[in-house]
Amino acid sequence: MSRSPSSQVANTLRNLLVLFATGAALGVAAIAASQAPPHGDPATIEEITVIGRYPGPPLWRVSSGEHVLWIFGDLTPVPKGLSWDPRNAERVLARADGVIGPMRIRAPTYNPIKIFRALRAARRLTRNPDGMTLADVVPPDLYARYDALRRRHAPDDERGEELRPALAVLRLHGAALDDVGLTTNTGVMKTVERLMKRSDAEDAQPRVETEASTVLAELAKVTREAELNCFATVLTTLETDLDGMKERAEAWATGDVDALQRFDYPDPQGDCVEMLFSAGGLRDLGDELFATWLREAEHALATYDTTFAVLPMRELVAADGLLAQLAARGYTVTPP
Repeated sequence: MSRSPSSQVANTLRNLLVLFATGAALGVAAIAASQAPPHGDPATIEEITVIGRYPGPPLWRVSSGEHVLWIFGDLTPVPKGLSWDPRNAERVLARADGVIGPMRIRAPTYNPIKIFRALRAARRLTRNPDGMTLADVVPPDLYARYDALRRRHAPDDERGEELRPALAVLRLHGAALDDVGLTTNTGVMKTVERLMKRSDAEDAQPRVETEASTVLAELAKVTREAELNCFATVLTTLETDLDGMKERAEAWATGDVDALQRFDYPDPQGDCVEMLFSAGGLRDLGDELFATWLREAEHALATYDTTFAVLPMRELVAADGLLAQLAARGYTVTPP
């Protein structure tokens, strides 16, 4: 089962933001992923208060005869302060023969000269040309929407004026999440990965690699049209979907399976970054990454009695997600 190019690479291209923030990209998406500090202005959306230990999502089950693959659904953003109970994952990992880690794109750069050059290129690419501000390069109607959201969610943060549109709006996205009680830095996946490493199971890591210089070269090719489309997409999400993010986060935290299966899972960051790279050579990395995960899943279902894996929630519930693709290949998929 193939999926549209847009949905097929959205989660993969979000990983490029992580890449940028973790050192291979050398600062570009550290700006995009950063969240502005809390401030005193009241949010227009009621903040989430998390009390006690929440179970998080139950596990999806995929089977082939006596072999079973249990899948944990990851979701961001989730409520700040989430106290998550990992016992469901621990019970499976205690008897697991295999584990499949989260999908990742890596762009390692170990040469100090290359790191310096990439850092210099990244700094240059974060700014608007010729010393122009965001207000100079964004159409007035879009800028007015951006400025209204910035004043609501991050009134003390004016650094976005220095940044090119895509990075400015992704910075605002992080600030808005923080303002309404949501976060992408949950610690949940760190806990899950730590539990996976502690198990005695065979470890598979579905990853593909590219070069940091390739990512930066593709960013340099981004058209103004693509960047403004990205800018407008994230603005629309912040104007219309913050309540939806809250509902999805609460359903995930409480393990509300009916709600989790009912929701769509829009990914404004992934969609935005995909727009930026849609004309570049990075699109094929998405296909390669999903194909790698499917190979690891089928190997596990043929080899191990019990396997534990991690996927984004969208891939568990979408009609064209990876779980649906396993079902199309003849495996038995059982929701929680």
